[in-house]
Amino acid sequence: MSKCILLVSLFLGLHPITISSRCLDSQISSLLSFKNDLKFDSKVSTKLVSWDDGRDCCDWWGVTCDEAGHLTTLYLDEEGIHGEISSSHLRSLNSLKVLSFGYNLLSNFPESLLTLPSLQSLYLSNNKFSGPISKHIRVASYNLSLLDLSNNSFQGPLPEFIFKLPSISTLKLARNNFTGSVHLDVFGKFLNLYELDLSYNNLTVISNTKESSSFSSLAKLDTLRLVSCKMLKIPNLKNQASLRTLDLEDNRFKDEIPNWIWNVGNRSLVVLILSKNKFTSLEKPYTFPSSLRDLHISSNKLKGDIPVPPSEIEGVSFSNNRFGSSLPADFGNALTLAVSFTISNSKVTGVIPDSINKASGLRFLDLSSNSLTGPIPLDGRLRDLEKLDLSINKLSGRIPEELTSIYSLEFLNVSYNRLSGKIPQGGVRFPTFTSLSFVGNKGLCGPPLSKTCGTGN
Repeated sequence: MSKCILLVSLFLGLHPITISSRCLDSQISSLLSFKNDLKFDSKVSTKLVSWDDGRDCCDWWGVTCDEAGHLTTLYLDEEGIHGEISSSHLRSLNSLKVLSFGYNLLSNFPESLLTLPSLQSLYLSNNKFSGPISKHIRVASYNLSLLDLSNNSFQGPLPEFIFKLPSISTLKLARNNFTGSVHLDVFGKFLNLYELDLSYNNLTVISNTKESSSFSSLAKLDTLRLVSCKMLKIPNLKNQASLRTLDLEDNRFKDEIPNWIWNVGNRSLVVLILSKNKFTSLEKPYTFPSSLRDLHISSNKLKGDIPVPPSEIEGVSFSNNRFGSSLPADFGNALTLAVSFTISNSKVTGVIPDSINKASGLRFLDLSSNSLTGPIPLDGRLRDLEKLDLSINKLSGRIPEELTSIYSLEFLNVSYNRLSGKIPQGGVRFPTFTSLSFVGNKGLCGPPLSKTCGTGN
């Protein structure tokens, strides 16, 4: 045993072990110089204010390194950074792949960041950028796959440098003031495109109408958001094999919702939003994909039968239409997993089906401003209900006592119906509702209304 100890001691003596920091000295120097050049609010900052050379820079807040100690990520969201960002001190960080400066106060577009050769993701959303982006930006970040410029005030046409980035897979340009016309096929060159969001600009997006177009053939597209893009025709997406989320709200579509749309993504569509258009009907025959979880077709001009969503649906919005028909008797069977169902102001007639009680997971139910008749059939099984709006209908009978046992109910409106009898007083929530929840029902009495109940109530 003593010989072993001696040998180990000799080995350690001849070969001293030094424990060095994971972070390279050059990286520490570059990061501290970068910090010193930044203008930021020290009262807001939680990351930059904590950087110092007394700790391994790979352990600094907002910094991530790989196993070899090379810096790969700078996450500096919500640091109160303002003014300009220079890449001069970042160029030596050859392994830097992710830069995030979201939710700051930056005003000058940091075009020099696009010269960082290893950069793969650049987040610049929710800043104070404005004006047009230069046409003469030099690009060297050819591996850049994610670019997020959303929620700023950029103006002018879409920046040309974007189309010099062959590896783009996620492109978020929503909520700016970009102008001009753009054809969807210009994005067909991005063969790895996974997500595209051009929503809420002043753009006029021209749809691809041919199945053979370059955009139609993008095999990896998962999410497409083109809200408020002044589009006249639905893009031809018949060949999109991977599309899961499609948001085309607030455009200028009219006539029928084409039945091929339910087959998009090999019938794996999860979210479909077509609200705020001028659709009048659903092209028949149609079959909703079982994968669909959110279906929003509110604020159109839809008439006729109310479509029954698939049984796995979670969110349904049919409000502000012109159906002129009644809810099918088994409609509630399709809402067993639903969290929200709204069909207000849609000329719905008939009674509320008893099957609505099977929608046990509902938190929001809005059937207001229709022509519904008959009693309120709710029997207390909607235990998670938070909002119930049945106002401005022709409902009659009593308010069910069972509603008082729904302790999650925070909002109730049954005003302007033909309800009668004493307003229930039990439970935790009911005593907190004001008269506004019950006005416009001549037959109702008791608190919080001023009308007292007679012996017959």
